[in-house]
Amino acid sequence: MHVKCAMFTPRSPLLLRFRPFPPVLKTTRTTTSSAFICNRRVSRLTHRQYLGRPRASFLVGLKQTVLGLRNITTMTGSPSFSDAVVQAMRNLYPEELADKSWDNTGLLLDQAPSFPERASNTKPTVLLTNDLTQVVVDEALKKGANVIVCYHPVIFRPLKSLTTKDPMQAQLLRLIAAGISVYCPHTAVDAAVGGLNDWLCDILIDGDKEVRRTVAEPISRPLPERLQGQDVGYGRVFELSQSVTLQTLLKRLSAGIGGQKYMMVALPPTLDDLTKTQIITKIAVCAGSGADVLKNTDAQVLVTGEMAHHYALRHTQLGQIVVTCFHSNSERKFLEQRLKPQLEAQLKDAGYSDVIVLASSADRDPFDIIDVRDLA
Repeated sequence: MHVKCAMFTPRSPLLLRFRPFPPVLKTTRTTTSSAFICNRRVSRLTHRQYLGRPRASFLVGLKQTVLGLRNITTMTGSPSFSDAVVQAMRNLYPEELADKSWDNTGLLLDQAPSFPERASNTKPTVLLTNDLTQVVVDEALKKGANVIVCYHPVIFRPLKSLTTKDPMQAQLLRLIAAGISVYCPHTAVDAAVGGLNDWLCDILIDGDKEVRRTVAEPISRPLPERLQGQDVGYGRVFELSQSVTLQTLLKRLSAGIGGQKYMMVALPPTLDDLTKTQIITKIAVCAGSGADVLKNTDAQVLVTGEMAHHYALRHTQLGQIVVTCFHSNSERKFLEQRLKPQLEAQLKDAGYSDVIVLASSADRDPFDIIDVRDLA
């Protein structure tokens, strides 16, 4: 079956129904080898010049802007395993918590219509990853994944085309051809109670008695009734009943995020020796890049994945300590330690007793620390 799809900027969803085109329109491209978006012959489709009994129906680009495509979704007749994963993720981390003013979350790549289910796979499989890269897609194909839950959005800025020249777009085309969908929760996981930032707090508290935990940047926009009254928002600030040293916090963070060997620490001018005892009782955390979220906190230590130079310099001049461990290193282990068992339980309750949820072994932060003295 040859499929053509068009990019629109509609005021309402557009349902396209496809059947094989007459011979004059046939092309050597098929949906199993590539996927492409075009705007030619759109009027013929919308006026049903070639429409007979439909063989497949799907919805293209529900979330679009005038600049391009923000997701690729389908409309199928009956719920699929992909639908069950999406619903489970929404139950765990409601999409209303995501910061839609800049973030792009939700089902960003649906399962291609020619792949209602992966018949070759014996068990429904979900692969969890922090980022979508070539090696992660290789892993998904090798392990027979039906759905990828990718923490970071795979479509961030609106797309005007899908080509193999862009690394991310090339991987999306591979997934379309293989019938694998991608769900991206991002800031919904950051903001939720018990989500990513609460996980970071739990790592640093490590069983100590906690006096108080608050949200660094509460959500101010209106939320659905079911989410009102919850302490939701971005970043966390917590206080301990007894003080700890910076050395203790660093060791706890290292162990909690998977044995990270190196940390970047920015110290205030009054503290130039890590061996000195510090009286620390108030800590702020924000997974990923936390400069904007933590800029107004008065915590003694700020823990995040990364922070720009001038932000870190400002905090040290205010007498605060900044600890970073690279962006995705502050996020990745959450998928294995928290999300994996949560998603397994949700899907088993939904009737998928044989579901397999895997945390990617290929996913990694792009940065590493190299000692140049060890170079040949």
